[in-house]
Amino acid sequence: MEFNLFGKVLKIESSQLDTRTQRAVGWQDEAISATSGFYNNISAKIASEISKVNFQHVQYKKTDNGIDTLTSKDGSDIDEVLNWKSKGHLNSIDFWSSVTKKLMRTKQVYLKPIFDKGGNLIDLLINEDDEVNTSETINLVSPFFVNQNTSILDSTLSSIATKLQQGRLKGQLKINGLIDTESDEFVKKAQNTLSQMQKIGSVNGLTVTDDKTEIKEFNNSYSVLNDEEIKLIKSELLSSYFMSEKILTGEASQEEQIYFYQSTIIPLLNQLEKELTYKLISSNKRRKIQGNLYYERIIIDNQLFKFASIQDMLNLYHENVNAPIFSVNEFRVLIGQEPLEGGDVYLTNLNSKVIKSFSELENEENIEEKEKK
Repeated sequence: MEFNLFGKVLKIESSQLDTRTQRAVGWQDEAISATSGFYNNISAKIASEISKVNFQHVQYKKTDNGIDTLTSKDGSDIDEVLNWKSKGHLNSIDFWSSVTKKLMRTKQVYLKPIFDKGGNLIDLLINEDDEVNTSETINLVSPFFVNQNTSILDSTLSSIATKLQQGRLKGQLKINGLIDTESDEFVKKAQNTLSQMQKIGSVNGLTVTDDKTEIKEFNNSYSVLNDEEIKLIKSELLSSYFMSEKILTGEASQEEQIYFYQSTIIPLLNQLEKELTYKLISSNKRRKIQGNLYYERIIIDNQLFKFASIQDMLNLYHENVNAPIFSVNEFRVLIGQEPLEGGDVYLTNLNSKVIKSFSELENEENIEEKEKK
């Protein structure tokens, strides 16, 4: 993208971040340092959130009424590989962190599952091959890309570069002309003068001016970013990933944490759940086939209730017991717990009496009214 600014032709290109060094190319050293360092903090925060999740291999039992109950298949081949095995890295946490950081640099990441002769999963590796059979790999599409060639970071860096250039003056050019606020004649004359000076100077680094032209260069140094420019870089980068700076410093409020997690982390976790379930569990085990009592899934705990305080959870439970709008199992699913056998009932605060339907509440009220009469 090219545009003319104060007579200079500025060119902004995508892919301004070196994917190997994670440093912005073409900026002054201070801008490179501030941007690259801050971006690495953002990248590390997102990667750490993904790497510490637990992948649950579960088996659901179908029920005629209510929510299907589930049992954990801890210790299965899938559980062993997803949560415990190092998968070609230092450990499992390092593996998922590497996957996330790769998703922030490239549009697609392919994970290659390795099965033994019995069909058991024995390993999971990041596929680095040039040719990929996507029907056999776990295919992750980065949520951090605007399009195939431009990441959110690329777009943000272009925006920052444009704003930094627009807000910077290095000197004044005095030309033979009067400033006319009624037309663009003076602006055009100034731009033409600058353009000619740059064109002449491109030959050997020297340029010429007429005897009525004067260049006054500012004495202030612009080699160091000022506070406003640093705030601009931070604000642009953070907002691109739905973060506040307090997320990085550990001072974020409950609302700020939920907003970041819901906007940045959960979309990636949802994609992981679906792809891992689809590629690691056979269709016979995965689908609700007629006649089968059980089916399997891989689920990730992405409940936002993890950010709620204990007092918030107690208040919610207390309210639900007083006026039950959730069954026991519905409430357990809501807070990220497993449904239980016999849990498709409601609890109300008649000393937490068990009822099976709302109609029983009405019967209790009628009985109490009759007793009063």
